[in-house]
Amino acid sequence: MTTLRRIALRWGVRLTAALALLAGTVTVAAADTVDPATAPPVRTITYNVCGAHTCRSDLDPAAWTAELREEVLAWDTDALMLQELCIGQWAALRDSLPGYKGVWTSTTTDPDCAKWSATGDARFGLGVFVKAPAVERYVANLTVPANEEARSVLCARGPVDGRTTLACTTHLAQYIKPDNGSSQVMAHIETWAAGAPVILGTDLNAGMEAVYDPALNPIRTGLPGTGPFVEADENDRDFFTENCLTSGATSCHSGEPTVASGRKFDHVFLSARDFHTVRADAFEPESPGTKPLSDHKLLRAAARLGSGVDTDLTGDGRPDVLAVKDDGNLRLYPGTGDGGLGTPRLIGTGGWSGAVVSHRGDWTGDGHPDVLARIGNDLWVYPGTGGGELGPRLAMGGRPTGWSGLTPLAAGDVDGDGLPDVLVRSGTGLWLHRGGEPKAGQPTFAPRAALQIGDAEWAGYDVLTPGDVDGDKKADVWARDRATGAVKQYPSRGTQHLGTDPATLGGATAAVADRRLLLSAGDVNGDKVPDLWSTRSEGTAENLEFLPGTPTGFGPAVTVGTGGWQWIDSLG
Repeated sequence: MTTLRRIALRWGVRLTAALALLAGTVTVAAADTVDPATAPPVRTITYNVCGAHTCRSDLDPAAWTAELREEVLAWDTDALMLQELCIGQWAALRDSLPGYKGVWTSTTTDPDCAKWSATGDARFGLGVFVKAPAVERYVANLTVPANEEARSVLCARGPVDGRTTLACTTHLAQYIKPDNGSSQVMAHIETWAAGAPVILGTDLNAGMEAVYDPALNPIRTGLPGTGPFVEADENDRDFFTENCLTSGATSCHSGEPTVASGRKFDHVFLSARDFHTVRADAFEPESPGTKPLSDHKLLRAAARLGSGVDTDLTGDGRPDVLAVKDDGNLRLYPGTGDGGLGTPRLIGTGGWSGAVVSHRGDWTGDGHPDVLARIGNDLWVYPGTGGGELGPRLAMGGRPTGWSGLTPLAAGDVDGDGLPDVLVRSGTGLWLHRGGEPKAGQPTFAPRAALQIGDAEWAGYDVLTPGDVDGDKKADVWARDRATGAVKQYPSRGTQHLGTDPATLGGATAAVADRRLLLSAGDVNGDKVPDLWSTRSEGTAENLEFLPGTPTGFGPAVTVGTGGWQWIDSLG
């Protein structure tokens, strides 16, 4: 599809939506468009191509292959997931996409598939292509009622953007109770992924109200090995429901329709702990004046793939610790994955006296966690390189100065929009500064006013950032009450007030006189529960202790650094 045709199509859709709004028939505007020139680097396509039946394309095999090949290459696609695909179509794409490796499975045969094969091969099923030198194939049949068409899940495991990733597709059916087969699919994916990032491009045959269809819940929730999933277009405000719009939500289980009836059957889900900055749009890729390639739209998505741990500065998948020493230098203590710390590295020489440092999230859009630092009156972002070093500092866009006397901390994605945020403690309470989309690597806040999410009592709290504790894809908040030593847990409420009834975490006490500095970098020891590091007074010296998290608090402390921590001014 040409650029001019897409622009004309988008304006036509917007005009139609505007007229419908005036008539009172819809409550949302037209689709946003994901620009290939600026979209995040991990690119995927899912497409039900309808290789058989009455919706089959009128194009001859060579023309059909050329049309789809054009879309794949123009999008610089990393993973292509196809449903209702005939073996002849899969073979033609395999031969026309150099640099891609494909996997295929047949679920049935259909005589209409003979059109696509010189030998009349009528196999009908699923295909996945990954832009990689080699992939591993995984496939499993789903359990379906007797006399119903077979269904399966197909995956290719290979490198995507430098990380081994599982790219999967399936085509579910309403006759697989109770959830169209979603829970069966997730059980297989969890086993095959083995902790790797997951991309799932599907036709889920969700119900009329896909926003609330329980068939999607097993995927959105995920399993312990995969974690929850984010849907690529859940932040597309142009298709938010009225409830999502009026509530001020930053994500909505809606998205752009993918079939002519206005329903959304097609989805791209990505493992939320691995991918962020998700985007998607749907369109019809056929040439002007021709019958559509399919009765579905092509859904393309983009996202950024992080290290998998947003507090990992060294690139080994383990949370790390930053320490500002009283000589004005910044040290990096690499985590060992069990609560211990490796040999420290000097990564900032001079100029760090009195700095408030933190690291949780990618502010520059390169896939590596960055360091946020308040130094004097200024707020800086030091880009992480993925190897433990820091790049030249960048002023935080939107509000680079005016930070003296405040405690800004990189907290992760508090509001659930896929971008990192900053929590700021001041004399008036706790404030949320929402992160914005980086432009050419420049970090920035969103062009919105800060939101007060905690009242004046927060002036007496130490703010801790454990990440997403409850699995709802929003970063939660811990607070150490400096008067009592109690550590309290506040679930994120997005952009709303955190509330006044937090849970108090049990276990070791955290009196300021005994434990001067606290830090949470999330789950440090791999048990899916956030943990805590703490300095601990030992006479005139201080040690560093690791307090493993439990479902209700913290377990017994373990000393991981002996002496010398009294010279550390702050942890981050």
